[in-house]
Amino acid sequence: MRWPRFAVAVLIATLMQASWVDAIAVTRLNVAPDLLLIVMVFFAVRCNPTEAIISSFVIGFAADIVATGFPVGRIISFGLFGTGLSYMHRVITIRKMLHEALVILVAGFCAGGLAYLLALLAGRAPAQWGIGVLAGTSIYSAIVGPFLFLLLDWTMRIRNRRHPGLPTR
Repeated sequence: MRWPRFAVAVLIATLMQASWVDAIAVTRLNVAPDLLLIVMVFFAVRCNPTEAIISSFVIGFAADIVATGFPVGRIISFGLFGTGLSYMHRVITIRKMLHEALVILVAGFCAGGLAYLLALLAGRAPAQWGIGVLAGTSIYSAIVGPFLFLLLDWTMRIRNRRHPGLPTR
């Protein structure tokens, strides 16, 4: 992994999540794509397990800093589900856009649900948040995600070390 490129990608995604995402949000439904979730899924399925675990926790920490809906819990949920995706990717290769979208959708539901439960335990769960916002954010992220994957594939140029015989796109 090229760590300086990773740092720049996470910084850009964090800044965009904090400011630019509101411009493309569906304000009536309180739904916006979660760019940090998309970036977390990208690194979880493109890197080796050690790099994926480190990057998932770092991206979760960035999500906690931005506080996209929850003031706590994203570092834990992103770390756990990023680790799970990394180990799942040992068995299943996720390369097609539809599969990437499905993984982002499921990861959005799981990580968002766990983050909400952790926020409830901490007593900091937002009142306006519910299953509709979770579903909308996950679906919106799943639609935007595969296109962002194309950009990240081009900029990060991560070699496929897990399956050396497969092309890297």
